[in-house]
Amino acid sequence: MGRVVRIAVWVMTAATICSSLTVAQALPRHLESKGYKFDLKLPVDLAWVRGTNKLFFTEKATGKIRVLDGRRLLRRPCANLDVNSSGERGALGIALHPDFKHNRFLYVYYTNASPLQNRVTRFTVRGNRCRRPKHIVKGIPSPSTIHQGGQLEFMKGNLFVSVGDGGNASNAQDLQSRLGKILRYKPNGAIPRSNPFFQPGNRSPVWSYGHRNPFGLTHKPRTRVLIETENGPQCDDEVNRIQKGRNYGWGAGYRCGTAGVGSNPKRPLHRWTPPIAPTDPAWYIGPLNALTGALYVGDFNKGKLRRIDFGPGVRRVRKARSIFESSRRITDVAKGPDGCLYLATLSTIQRIQRKATNSC
Repeated sequence: MGRVVRIAVWVMTAATICSSLTVAQALPRHLESKGYKFDLKLPVDLAWVRGTNKLFFTEKATGKIRVLDGRRLLRRPCANLDVNSSGERGALGIALHPDFKHNRFLYVYYTNASPLQNRVTRFTVRGNRCRRPKHIVKGIPSPSTIHQGGQLEFMKGNLFVSVGDGGNASNAQDLQSRLGKILRYKPNGAIPRSNPFFQPGNRSPVWSYGHRNPFGLTHKPRTRVLIETENGPQCDDEVNRIQKGRNYGWGAGYRCGTAGVGSNPKRPLHRWTPPIAPTDPAWYIGPLNALTGALYVGDFNKGKLRRIDFGPGVRRVRKARSIFESSRRITDVAKGPDGCLYLATLSTIQRIQRKATNSC
């Protein structure tokens, strides 16, 4: 492809990124962004405990799963993972089981140092400590320091896992490889028989393929609409609606602006060229009426919060625009139990809230 500019979440470049497809705007007048927690060490992914003010999050480089109780950062981490954090490796995605209140299951995707591999481990949380680790997905290769993927999302009782191509585009079209895929597992790590490529003798966890570096996963609440954000090469950062068995076009020989390579490739719902390095998004439905009903994506390159509005059935994008620019690069977007929208950056957590009441 000539010179490939590797735009991904952990590549710290000083590029000038300005997509002609979006128009910068400010937050609605009655909303503001306020600092919620400062002096953090590269928080990557946020997982709020429903109905509480407790937050778990991963620190990419240290391998720690940290706990915020309100605004108080607990000194002792929930777990201290032995990670390889070079490049885009490290402690990445985190998710709580939908029934966390009763089973206390916490899941984390990380790059294990020895043996060197990406894996998903399930912990049982007791007294703010991650106990009884069970490696429910293991042995995912990490042949390169780039393109790890690393996001986790529960939807309709199943766990979806995003995995990057490991720096080799050909992996994305190889259905025998877990690299460059969205995978689907049961919460205990078993592989559902209804997966599209599951066959006798080949319990394939692959749900979709043809992905480069899928660093974002979320779903529209109370639906089966699964949305992925993906880091492209020197072009075509993407927003995709992930569907069973579909090919999303990344692979050897990919050309910018096309549907992609392989069998019947599916075009993205939206793409940015030049790239913005989209991170993990959140679908917001909540009390901030001016924000509700849209997808919010962090732009790592410029620190912008981007809003995407979809047409009926989430089959097309009606509008994509920047609504806020942080002074720091955004690594995650999440809705908190209080209804506010939270942004993780390289060293902080910020909260979008109402100005007048200092709440949501």
